Amino acid sequence: MDIKQVDERFSVMAQPGIDDIEQLANAGFRTIIASRPRNETDDQPDTETLKNKAESLGITWYEIPVEPGKYAPEDIEAFASALQSSTDPVLGYCRTGKRAIHLWAYANAAHHPVTDLLGKASAVGYDLEPLRADLETYRNRTVKN
Repeated sequence: MDIKQVDERFSVMAQPGIDDIEQLANAGFRTIIASRPRNETDDQPDTETLKNKAESLGITWYEIPVEPGKYAPEDIEAFASALQSSTDPVLGYCRTGKRAIHLWAYANAAHHPVTDLLGKASAVGYDLEPLRADLETYRNRTVKN
């Protein structure tokens, strides 16, 4: 299990298995945000089973399923709301962690400089440079509203 701490509140990882959920609870995670659609691949663990296990251990579970590279404003707003209302620490996941870190960056773009978000993502192994222009556009649109 490779958990990457992005900031003081949020960490990201690739798809957890059922056995990982108890380890996440023991590591202190209080919230999980799943950004992977259910039944995306045949080898994917059953999301409902993961959710039930997490909730039985006192972890709050959110599902914000997105397809790679397709982040609607509603998805970003849902992710931001989940982050804001969650008990720390929060773990985001998808198949590789990439969608989760992308959503984290969009959700934080209105409140933090994009360069800082890119730096934090890069520090844990995710290159968000290809999203820079889109994150800046999203930030400018969000901050003005």
